[in-house]
Amino acid sequence: MTRPTRSGFGTGPVPRLLRLDEVADTLGVSLKTVRRRVDAGELVVIRDGRVVRVHPNDLERYVAARRSL
Repeated sequence: MTRPTRSGFGTGPVPRLLRLDEVADTLGVSLKTVRRRVDAGELVVIRDGRVVRVHPNDLERYVAARRSL
């Protein structure tokens, strides 16, 4: 049985979480659009008080779910 790491996220380092303005730049949309997606529950975020961040894997899943063939 393996013991959990101190961070609790597995064996690797925790990636840098993205600010909402960085997510907006990545997607090529406005910050307001990103906030709407968050409020609608379409984009998973991590909240710590007033700080809101997006895990890079969650952003990848969001994009993959909306990719058209």
